[in-house]
Amino acid sequence: MLYDDSPMTSFPVLTPEDTRRTEQKAFALGVSSLLLMEHAALAVVDELEKALGGDCRQKKALFLCGTGNNGGDGLAAARLFRMRGGYPTVWLYGEPKTRDAQTNLQWLRSVIREEHILDLSRLPENQLPFDGESPREPFDGYVDALLGTGFRGSIESPLLSRMVLAPYHDFHLGMEHMPPVIAADIPSGINGKTGEAQWPYMHADVTVTFNTPKPGLYLTKEREAVGKIVVADIGLWDMMPWNSDALLLDDMELDCEMLTPRALRMMEARPVGAHKGDCGRVLIYAGSLGMAGAAAMCAKAAIAAGAGLTTIACEREIIPILQTLIPNAMCVEIGQAVKNPPAYDVLALGCGLGQDEGAWKNILKLWDREKPSVWDADALNLLSKHPMKLGKWAVITPHPGEAARLLGWTAEQILADRMEAARALAEKYDCVAVLKSDVTVICHMEDGRTEYRLNAIGSPALAKGGSGDALTGILAARLHETYPLNAAAQACLWHGMAGAVGEEKYGQRELSTDQLIACLHDAERWGRGERPAPVGWRG
Repeated sequence: MLYDDSPMTSFPVLTPEDTRRTEQKAFALGVSSLLLMEHAALAVVDELEKALGGDCRQKKALFLCGTGNNGGDGLAAARLFRMRGGYPTVWLYGEPKTRDAQTNLQWLRSVIREEHILDLSRLPENQLPFDGESPREPFDGYVDALLGTGFRGSIESPLLSRMVLAPYHDFHLGMEHMPPVIAADIPSGINGKTGEAQWPYMHADVTVTFNTPKPGLYLTKEREAVGKIVVADIGLWDMMPWNSDALLLDDMELDCEMLTPRALRMMEARPVGAHKGDCGRVLIYAGSLGMAGAAAMCAKAAIAAGAGLTTIACEREIIPILQTLIPNAMCVEIGQAVKNPPAYDVLALGCGLGQDEGAWKNILKLWDREKPSVWDADALNLLSKHPMKLGKWAVITPHPGEAARLLGWTAEQILADRMEAARALAEKYDCVAVLKSDVTVICHMEDGRTEYRLNAIGSPALAKGGSGDALTGILAARLHETYPLNAAAQACLWHGMAGAVGEEKYGQRELSTDQLIACLHDAERWGRGERPAPVGWRG
């Protein structure tokens, strides 16, 4: 199944360790591990068949198999490929070490000739099936079943490196002419939990991940190496912790969910008699001379996302600019605002604000710990200089550079483990943390429990100034209607979906923030099933 095809509003995401635990509990209840391996192999061959044009007959495929159960999946897939009329060749990285993989190797040997099953670990250099670094014969497709989700660190074995790089032998032809690569569970060389990847690693066109997605598939910096993600139920879905009392959520390493487009359906319709006072008063402290546009984009997004009354507190000299750019918003001079704060339900801080100490003093005078607030941009930079607990109603929205300043880490440390970085932010500042990137990690901690939401829907079209200001405005509007964790998740999803719609309408390079905000309606219609997903969108 693809996320975009799912009727669910979110999907659970399991770490490799959580997956192993749930499988072991299922086995203890009598579930056949060999049958699960067969189901996994079927899912892999289904995707290989699609990639080969819908027909395996007369096609040649190379199955790269490791020594564990991931390799067993590949061995079973090779047999099923042969049953569909294909011609499999299997390269082993060594003799299988698990019982199920050994069983599948024996079964495979009964249906294909021994010369098509090569244990490369036993061959001398001059007998390895390479011409230089390329396989001696061409293949129509590849299956990567070498390492699986338990892999950590980097590939150091020269032989394993050559096997991982085998599909690249036609790289000079360009990616569009290369045979398809289907990865079983995760591309080899990528960490299943953090997504860390050090070259060499497999570059898959499709990753068939079993039971549930693994966080590393989304959090890796090498997203192109993962390809399209297909989630295959191999027979455990009804026994997963969220569906069965037999498997307990308390035992899980992570409480994490991936949002789907249908999560926007959770935004309830307004009553017929609603008026502007019912729809939320948003106060935005943002903007400075030369950065008035940031405040305008934030306000415009808040209004488009449903805020009933939007007020911008700012320096006097930019009020005429803002009244021209966003006439729907009211403006109040900041000196007057701190003396007599306007009534508000949600406070949004930081977009284009500047970082002088006067701005920090103003923030403290406007901020009410018992009311929802969004902290972005310069408010975060000021917060990093004055760390404090913000409380359960606050949401911070740093990108990796801002997160590094907030935590005293390096940007590289943030990107190496984004889930841990989001957790550290939520813990240090006692708030909901939204760690922005190509995949946004949202983290909330309460009563010793840590919850995560991931949003992988977006577009490179969002990679320009103003996108973050729009997200702040959307989030401020949503905070009036639901709790901070839900508001943050919905805002990130809505913003990302608008980016995907905007890319389709205006182009990946051309999309402006004004156009992004204008796409919010079509994004909501997409989530409600009232319009199709953008052309080219990979669910």
